[in-house]
Amino acid sequence: MHELTLLYGVAQKVEQVVKENDLDHVDAIVIEVGEATSVIPEFLQDGYEVISDDYDFLRGSELIIERITAVGRCRNCGTEFPIVVNKGLCPECGSFDKDIIEGAGFFIKEVRIFERPEG
Repeated sequence: MHELTLLYGVAQKVEQVVKENDLDHVDAIVIEVGEATSVIPEFLQDGYEVISDDYDFLRGSELIIERITAVGRCRNCGTEFPIVVNKGLCPECGSFDKDIIEGAGFFIKEVRIFERPEG
């Protein structure tokens, strides 16, 4: 399960943000996961429950996963199309030859910190 390795990497990056901004916690991490990656969102959610206990600043935080549609551009006719729903085939010419132009990444999009009421 390489999702745990990815999550520990995310936690390390977020830890840098926490230290640089003199924070003690985060409320949520938003990540973008492309359909054309081998990352399984359900495994990320399960793994986050495990790793969030390893970092004080993550305890009680939420992992928000935004799934990004994989989009291809046909090398034969230039049509752009959603890859998964078309099973990799260009809906115009039927070619399987394409470039992936969107949905192949895994990114930290946002780290959310909500202000706590004084008290």
